[in-house]
Amino acid sequence: MKKLVKRYIAESGLLLIGILWGMGFVTVKIGLNAGMNTFYLMWLRFLGSFVLLSILFRKKIKKVSKDDLKAGLILGIIQYFGYVFQTYGAAHTTVGKNAFFTAINVIIVPYIFWILNKKRPDIFSFSASIICLIGVGIMSLDSNLNFTHLNKGDVMTIISAFFFALQVAYTGYFGRKVHPMNLVLLQMLIGGLLFAGTQFATSGLREVIPLHGETLMAIIYAVVFSTAIPMLLQIYCQRLTTATKAS
Repeated sequence: MKKLVKRYIAESGLLLIGILWGMGFVTVKIGLNAGMNTFYLMWLRFLGSFVLLSILFRKKIKKVSKDDLKAGLILGIIQYFGYVFQTYGAAHTTVGKNAFFTAINVIIVPYIFWILNKKRPDIFSFSASIICLIGVGIMSLDSNLNFTHLNKGDVMTIISAFFFALQVAYTGYFGRKVHPMNLVLLQMLIGGLLFAGTQFATSGLREVIPLHGETLMAIIYAVVFSTAIPMLLQIYCQRLTTATKAS
């Protein structure tokens, strides 16, 4: 009974993640429309979340093991590519399409998890894959079955969905093998450093703009509600359920 209650609490937490992330698409779009560089927005988002959680949960941080470092490095790199493609996609498509195409990761996760854990997806996962593909088709194809409705932003977002599927699957794979708080912080730190390094390598300081008004609100929401809280919940909640349900 206790196990069942914990599972329901975990799945409720994952549902909350979906709501917070969904609202985050709007704030990212606001930041981009206000003139923020993609990489600038991302490194502020992830390093800001890293600092926030490091302060709030400093007593829960343990000595980093080799397994922690390996998992954090893999997830940080995957996360980097996922958000690069998703954020560039957001700049060239609508908020609704960006959110919808990102959600394609739901149909990819079970198959990646199958490869990692040798566990075949159930009939519900296969059914969900078909339904999701139909939805993508409706949004992307014209009457002659040509992809005329897909623009550059849509394609970038679809690529990001693959990386997010990898992130969910690997979080499930590593979740029970490493210290959860270490994994959250390492993932944020590595992702944030990659974003910062990319920005300074490509544009230096010229696209670092002061934060005020819309840009400040976008970053505050992105740091707290789109990154720190969801990633913390994902690491802890996904340990109590499957990667497929988490996606």
